[in-house]
Amino acid sequence: MAGRRARAPRPVARAAAVRVPFPPERLWPLVTSTDRMDRVVGLPPARFTHAPLPQGGEEHRGAYTILGRPVVRWVEHPFEWEWPRHYAVLREYQSGPLVRYYGGAELVPVAGGTRLRVFSGFTPRHRLLAPLIRFALAPLALRRASRQYRAFAAYLAGRADDPFPTLQAVRTRADLPRLDALVARLRAEDAPAEPLAHLRRWLAEAADEDVAGMRPLELAARWGADPRATLATFLRATVAGLLELRWELLCPGCRGVKVAAPHLRELRLSGRCPACNLHFVATADEAIEARFYPAPAVRAVTLGTYCVGGPMATPHRLAQAALPPGAARTWRLDLAPGAYLLRSPQGPGVLALEAAAGGPARLEVRLDAAGVAPATATIAAGPVELRLTNAGAAGATATLDDARWSALGATPGRLMTLPDFRGLFSAEALAPGAELAVGRVGLLFSDLAGSTALYERAGDARAFRLVGEHFALLQAEIEAAGGALVKTIGDAVMAAFPDGRAALAAALALQRAIRTLDTAGLADPGRLLKVGVHAGACYAVTLNERLDYFGAAVNLAARAQQAARGGEVVATAAAHAEGADLVVAAGLRAEPCDLPLRGLDAPARLYRIAYRAPGPAESP
Repeated sequence: MAGRRARAPRPVARAAAVRVPFPPERLWPLVTSTDRMDRVVGLPPARFTHAPLPQGGEEHRGAYTILGRPVVRWVEHPFEWEWPRHYAVLREYQSGPLVRYYGGAELVPVAGGTRLRVFSGFTPRHRLLAPLIRFALAPLALRRASRQYRAFAAYLAGRADDPFPTLQAVRTRADLPRLDALVARLRAEDAPAEPLAHLRRWLAEAADEDVAGMRPLELAARWGADPRATLATFLRATVAGLLELRWELLCPGCRGVKVAAPHLRELRLSGRCPACNLHFVATADEAIEARFYPAPAVRAVTLGTYCVGGPMATPHRLAQAALPPGAARTWRLDLAPGAYLLRSPQGPGVLALEAAAGGPARLEVRLDAAGVAPATATIAAGPVELRLTNAGAAGATATLDDARWSALGATPGRLMTLPDFRGLFSAEALAPGAELAVGRVGLLFSDLAGSTALYERAGDARAFRLVGEHFALLQAEIEAAGGALVKTIGDAVMAAFPDGRAALAAALALQRAIRTLDTAGLADPGRLLKVGVHAGACYAVTLNERLDYFGAAVNLAARAQQAARGGEVVATAAAHAEGADLVVAAGLRAEPCDLPLRGLDAPARLYRIAYRAPGPAESP
């Protein structure tokens, strides 16, 4: 009829559900791998650009192209999710057959597993397209997604090696003769055999996205390989020309890479993340990772993008929501004890949230132009509700992040405890004046008891030989215990370990090993060595052009060594707490004592561990 307005097309909504015998927590990383899920359902690669928003943050704009020209363009709104229950995304199209798409997945716990429901709503640009979407395109996408969910169940049950068996991986060809020649060279140089075999297979067979930005500790967990041996293998492979190492600075919000450099001293320790609307300076070493890429001569890598902003782009993020002005949203989460950060790129400030037993089960949070309120809060560990209200005049995206950094990052602090790093990458150092907080490290100091008298009795030449042999013996035991020799200072040694337990294990091993040293009667090997150990936070700095440690923890470890008598290990309370069972297993006793240490206001609780009773004339 003339003059009658054409009705706008209505959304075509479809859904499908699959039951799988695994809990939502195990399925979440697979189901929310949206980049791969988009490929599974048949979407082509997309080109994304990012435009700053006036109120802060970024707008993601996507396009499908043909011959380099965009034929379908859209705005991708922020994904919304609550771990591990559901996620969804809204796309609004400026061109192409659709006006709007809204879809996602729900993971509902049921008896014996999870009900996985995938849903989608397509709004066609023209009504004539609705039947095609309703009876062909939407059912096809849902069938493929449902089949993929069943594949997840097979993978988690151990019946399949690949969670995405139907996915055609983008895999550029490796130069296999060059790859095998370099692997053979590393094998001849006694590189760790198991991780080297895994690395060779990975470089030859894995998808491009899996070999770009490799994290050795993450791969070691996947391969079931020894973490330190895997790290050492990657470092040796870099020196051999098989891999390239890049130091990457991560945003403290989204943990995305914002700055990269081939050498640590060239890495700028400050950056800006437009997506998070954050200017930041790295003060903790967890914000820097060494990641590895195939050397281009071995394998060139081509990366395509299918999705941005999905939950697995920020796996530390438990929840995200877009709130229009005046809107409210309730997150229902199950929080483990620990620290969390709630922020919005559309406003300053952050809520530092501590989940602990006895906290309230519900919290009201307000977002506006002034920031987030409250600034600090405690909430219960376990099931909780966070009620968010956007009281500002503009839309806001709220995010809740686990404040802990990944334990699988090859950070400077972790690498500094690795002998291969200190040996092969001795020139790596921070820029002058830079320092990074290292969360926790085990520290060991040793020195010779009565070295002045030893030099007088033996003469310089014989004493120098004996001291050199003692250094070699100590270095072997330190590395066997999982640490690295940081430096020698005269007759003294400083070593670093991943934790206090490893440091104490090394200290006990040193006192055992030193008794095998042939002193030619010049000294009693059982009373020759004094060892002190401590565990704590310190700083990584550059000293004498090399990475070194600085801070109160270093001083306390050195003071513990000074308090030791020949033949003793003196452990601080922190180090002893981590390895007390090692002392008992060695048939030794740890005698507690409170001693005044230079530079400390109050006496320190120390533990003396001796292999024999000290002589009457001995003193610290």
